[in-house]
Amino acid sequence: MSDHSTPSDTAPALAVVGAYGAVGAAALRVIAERRPDTVVRLGGRDRTQAEALLAKSGLRGEAVEVDLYDGRSAARFCRGARVVLNCAGPSYQVLDKVAWAAAAAGADYVDPGGDEPLLEALTRTGTFTGTAVITAGMQPGLTGLLPRHLCATLDDPRRLTAYVGTMDRLTPAGAADYLLSLGGAYGEARGAIRGGIRVERELEPRTGVELPYANNRVDVYPYLSFESARLPELTGLTEIDWYNVFDGGAHMMNCLSRLQGAMRGESDLTAAAEELTRAAALDLFGRDPFQLMLFEVTGTDDAGRPAIRSLALRAGDTYALTGLVGALAVLAVLDGAVPPGVHFGSDVLDAQSVLAALRAEPAVGLLEIVDRPILAARAMEEGEL
Repeated sequence: MSDHSTPSDTAPALAVVGAYGAVGAAALRVIAERRPDTVVRLGGRDRTQAEALLAKSGLRGEAVEVDLYDGRSAARFCRGARVVLNCAGPSYQVLDKVAWAAAAAGADYVDPGGDEPLLEALTRTGTFTGTAVITAGMQPGLTGLLPRHLCATLDDPRRLTAYVGTMDRLTPAGAADYLLSLGGAYGEARGAIRGGIRVERELEPRTGVELPYANNRVDVYPYLSFESARLPELTGLTEIDWYNVFDGGAHMMNCLSRLQGAMRGESDLTAAAEELTRAAALDLFGRDPFQLMLFEVTGTDDAGRPAIRSLALRAGDTYALTGLVGALAVLAVLDGAVPPGVHFGSDVLDAQSVLAALRAEPAVGLLEIVDRPILAARAMEEGEL
């Protein structure tokens, strides 16, 4: 085993930053299952936890301490790796630190997060000469790839209605990113697409909405993310209604109402993230975690006839889904299936391969793709919030 802060001279195929976090551990499980001969370097601030994960994974490699806020430490960690997978957070703090360390080491880069801020950082500062896949996670990631897959099955897709929600444990890093997303850092509340362009304040929050595959009536909040706002250009869609779904969650909703300043970056985000993490844990107590994605696309088929494609996904572990997509992106890069440049995961991952992996993932309880509506009869709204 190498010194606690110095990687060995053995070049790994994959180096994982934040390896022993929820997403890193999930991604490593997928790598071990699909490519058990992969040599890895696992890193984080706690070498002991990285060593324990390495032993559990059964993969060959090493565990080292890394501080991604120390440029020399990050550079040493990335040295010799073919691909660096960044599972550290929160994204707003990490931003492009690991990506540039990977680039300096001649490694390719995969990030389950990032979205537009990371894309801008990588393309504004200079030319990223290697291959980078960002937003290779559940949301963003799957939430862009799955509706695009539905659109691809129609000759002329016109309208998308989406309901996406999760109730799961929150990590402090995830809570911080979530707060910033609600504050507009990653999209626009109440926005929609009309006539192929973004329209502000088009939709209203609703309460008491009945959705298929949801166990209770839910509250829904319109939110047009950077990812969903790209869909018209990529698919030809002219209308998009996108809602984030909340199932009960009185503690979390009350907490969010108190944290408006943190959402806008006007108050202590770290303290707010810790408070939101505790509130989410209280709401989850005694309940099973879930992730729900419902997409319905209308348009016409290749004969010009009206057609509908719908997809429903229900799962039980946010981090398993995010880790799965991140791992699939790593394998695609290792296999040379992704060209040089900076890419969003939904632009370069093969939809059929991802769908097959989702069907095999133990955390996924339901995955249906049908040629009929799934929302019209059930998305009954009781009232505006």
